[in-house]
Amino acid sequence: MLPERGKLIVATDLQGHVDDFEHVTSIFERAAREPDGAVLVVTGDLVHGPELEEMDWPDYLGSFYEGDSPALLERARDLQNRYPGRVHYLLGNHEHAHVGGPIVAKFFPDEAMRLEELLGDEGTMSMRAWFRTWPFVAVAPKAQLVMLHAAPHARIQSRDDLENLSLDGCTGLTLEEMAARGTLGALLWARTTSSERAWSFLRAIHPNARVAVYGHDVARTGYAIDREPMLCVSTSFGCFDGDKMYLEWDLAEPAANAEDAARRGLRLLHPGAPAVHRVAF
Repeated sequence: MLPERGKLIVATDLQGHVDDFEHVTSIFERAAREPDGAVLVVTGDLVHGPELEEMDWPDYLGSFYEGDSPALLERARDLQNRYPGRVHYLLGNHEHAHVGGPIVAKFFPDEAMRLEELLGDEGTMSMRAWFRTWPFVAVAPKAQLVMLHAAPHARIQSRDDLENLSLDGCTGLTLEEMAARGTLGALLWARTTSSERAWSFLRAIHPNARVAVYGHDVARTGYAIDREPMLCVSTSFGCFDGDKMYLEWDLAEPAANAEDAARRGLRLLHPGAPAVHRVAF
């Protein structure tokens, strides 16, 4: 549960993009110097970026960058240590691949194996232990916002259902099998859902929740509202710099709905960069 005062910064899907993480960090640290402070929530998938030469870079990946998950993890842990209780990382499907989840193979046959080779045995054990502390959701009760990695498709009765979930036992599943695997699969893999299921999820998390903010999918324009109450935000991966967005919100200010949260809260991560896909609000 997040505080009821201060600034909320929400970013999604960095996937090894150190420079974008540094931009998010600078935004958060400026807000943290304000009288009521700030909270940062990153909705999972910090790790597993491309390691390609610029000449081999496809347009569908957006602006070129050199993926460096080890460096990003080091910076992310340092930021959390410097702002205890104010920096929150949510578990994504790419983190789950290191702690009981199925193989993900976006840029390597086994993304988790590639990162663990780079980290070595000690670094891998430390990373896995850290990932197991990451929650599935963050709740801003007064702002009426719920943050999670993927679309709010899971069928749950209360937040207690999330506390009791085991991360283990999914290593040998295909991605299709994982996506269909009940609550855990829905939490980490769903790209969309019906309004009915989204509202049911929000009510189970908090009775006042009005908006689900998540990433996982790539919204080329920086955000997408498939239907209420769902706001999908793309801060980094898969977008061109001029289209990347994050959410900035006053924790004391209720959001009426996803459209309201997008209109009043979305900000460009790189304001001076040219847009490729962005559309007007």
